Amino acid sequence: MGGVTDAPAAELLTGAVGDLVADLRRLRAPALADEPDAVHQLRTTVRRLRNLLAGFRRYLRREPAADLRARLASYGALLGEGRDLEVRADDCRRVLAELGRGDLLDDLVAPLLAGHATEHARLVAWHTTDEAAALDALLDAWAARPPLRRRRAAGRARPAARRVVRREVGRVLDRAEAAGETSHEVRKAARRLRHVAEVAGDDRAAQLGKEIQSCLGDHRDAVLLAAHLWEKGAPALVVAHVETQAGRALEDLPEALRRLRALHEI
Repeated sequence: MGGVTDAPAAELLTGAVGDLVADLRRLRAPALADEPDAVHQLRTTVRRLRNLLAGFRRYLRREPAADLRARLASYGALLGEGRDLEVRADDCRRVLAELGRGDLLDDLVAPLLAGHATEHARLVAWHTTDEAAALDALLDAWAARPPLRRRRAAGRARPAARRVVRREVGRVLDRAEAAGETSHEVRKAARRLRHVAEVAGDDRAAQLGKEIQSCLGDHRDAVLLAAHLWEKGAPALVVAHVETQAGRALEDLPEALRRLRALHEI
């Protein structure tokens, strides 16, 4: 696996956690200023850290890792409220431009922008709370010294990373079989595979996780946009256009899953 040496797994995890905490610190000010794409980058980094904790959970002390994951989940949900509205507004603008229906911007996009502004104000206010301060303190502690299971984390990083990636590949495939290939559970599992594989230095698994996540993410965004347009009384032609895009988003999914199954059989 590229980028992973025979150093102890503890070294791999300590470096990865420290890098992600540093990224969280760097991205916070732009996100609170609502700079373009900044909230998205911050939210993605929160997810990367959560997925690292989940994927490498056998190498971490259970209770501290579960506590940090829960706090990050709440923080990510807060970031997601405004971000999802921002994405929907951007997608709505794009669709209306494709159809030459700029006359519908006020009715269809303005409510999304107003909702985004409300949620962003809530995000800014949250960062002044005791809960935010507690998360900061916890992140500082993890960056300085992650609570590892010392004996297990003393093993070599390369075989540890290989085992973790293989388990995450199997997790995606299990969810595709149990819940259906287009399910929300598959999308979340693929995202975790991608993030864990990136830490592990497994480029093939990371790319397949990204492809599956992208297919399902684009599909979900289109479905949610179609629901918004329907609710706001958009013309049927506009709604149908978005529903068509939702279907097209899934065209490459079967092939990506086939390649993932082939990888799992190696």
